[in-house]
Amino acid sequence: MSTRTSRTSPDSAQSLYQAMSGLAGPLSSGEGSAPDFATASHPVAGREPSVLILGAGVGGLTAAYELGRLGYRCTVLEPQTRTGGRSRTARNGDKLYELDGKGNSPVLTHTCAFDKDLYLNLGPGRIPYHHRRVLKYCTDLGVPLEPYIMETTANVLHRTGHTPPGRPWRNRRIANDTRGHLAARLAATLTGNDASTALLRDLLHTFGDLDEDGAYDGSTRSGYTEPLDVHAFPKPASPLSLDQLLASQFWKFRFYQPVDYLWQATMFQPVGGMDMIVRALTERITSAYDVTVELEAEVTSVDLTGEGVGVTYRSGGQTLTTRADYCVSNIPLPVLKQLTLTGFSTEFENALQAVDFAPTCKVGWQANRRFWEDDHNQIYGGISWTDHPITQFWYPSNDYFSPTGTLTGAYNFGEHAENMGKLAPGDRLILARDGASQLHQEFLEKTTVPQELGVTIAWHKVPHQLGGWADWDPSDSGHEAAYKELLEPEGGDRFYVVGDQASPLPGWQEGAMMSAQYVVAQILGLVPRTAPATVQVPDATFLTQGL
Repeated sequence: MSTRTSRTSPDSAQSLYQAMSGLAGPLSSGEGSAPDFATASHPVAGREPSVLILGAGVGGLTAAYELGRLGYRCTVLEPQTRTGGRSRTARNGDKLYELDGKGNSPVLTHTCAFDKDLYLNLGPGRIPYHHRRVLKYCTDLGVPLEPYIMETTANVLHRTGHTPPGRPWRNRRIANDTRGHLAARLAATLTGNDASTALLRDLLHTFGDLDEDGAYDGSTRSGYTEPLDVHAFPKPASPLSLDQLLASQFWKFRFYQPVDYLWQATMFQPVGGMDMIVRALTERITSAYDVTVELEAEVTSVDLTGEGVGVTYRSGGQTLTTRADYCVSNIPLPVLKQLTLTGFSTEFENALQAVDFAPTCKVGWQANRRFWEDDHNQIYGGISWTDHPITQFWYPSNDYFSPTGTLTGAYNFGEHAENMGKLAPGDRLILARDGASQLHQEFLEKTTVPQELGVTIAWHKVPHQLGGWADWDPSDSGHEAAYKELLEPEGGDRFYVVGDQASPLPGWQEGAMMSAQYVVAQILGLVPRTAPATVQVPDATFLTQGL
């Protein structure tokens, strides 16, 4: 192993560097200045630098896009049979693989049997409006978008012991009854007669929908006891008591996540599935630029000791070695550290060991009837929450009023994901159906939601992925050094790491694209190749789970 050699870069690029690496501006947003690659000079014809890009995830494809259109000769080596990495959309006929119980050989877990026009996003599933890079690439690549609904007031929450199975509380009851009770409590403390107190009292009456005496006895905001009728106007639903609401601890189950800046009530999604972005990137780089994508090419070693960068990989039953001027690695850190790495610094190898990838599972269902849109449920998009291990339940934000649809029947993290991942695929579906039936009793009808049309994925067991995202923790003393290390190139500025794993937005496509732009800017000399003395480590739990 070599030791780190010093690197210097122009200070004039420091502000751009900070904006790109999340060191300035809102850490949780992905906002910040993107580099102006138009100012970069194109390579001299016949002497175009070569770049090996390891992994065709969103970060690797973005790097290939930016370098390719500048004239660099890029080869992308991808071990799987498709591009996209964790940006995966399940469709009819897709085969899903995970490592066996010993973490060794991949085994087939599902062959997706959805109807041919249905799909489900197993990885990223939404795009916030402030993820400006993702939105711009969609515009540039011609990827049409549609609204993704994060929350509706018809969504529900189930809490064991507080909401009966199949009879969860509606979002609107929780939100408005809580607001009403709190407004009444606060209004009762107001004794002054000055103008400011009068305005506050008036605000609370409107905010909580209080009666003339300042009491809260329920509100039509929470819904009606029965449907509208021409003979009588129905009464508002009886309010949940403050004691009931407090005992349920509903706020501990991500109830307020949709109002967080990271999410919002309405976001975006590509029409036809999240993999439309990956398909568009792949098509553009291979048809318009000097970029080659080799699938089923599994990298086994990287060597920095000679000229350029040497990479050995397996493809078509052969072991091949190739070299390039630069190497950009989009390989997930848990996979990268398993490779044979020669000529890397001790600090870099320590960084690979410092951070784990988070476990996470998803479950998808095809429903033969869109029961959630019926007269009883009236749910059109959004997410329902539960204390069951499935954690959350997503409704589709597309193809409303069509006969069938797909549902995300689980998206969990931490211990719940670890435990679900240990189960056989069929047992995961049994567990997920149990959780879904607490929210919707229609899951007791296997003709409505057939068991054979369910799919599951435990990302921490998926070959070449081994987790959902880098589990960065600002309170871990070793993470700052590791995060900073990944922002700097190795081997005399020849080897770079990209992906959301090396960005202020772990778990988000915006982070992967930001990282790719940042590395391309480093290669071009537009930003420093040396990180500042202090970097801000992302809080992965907050940025991915809202906790």
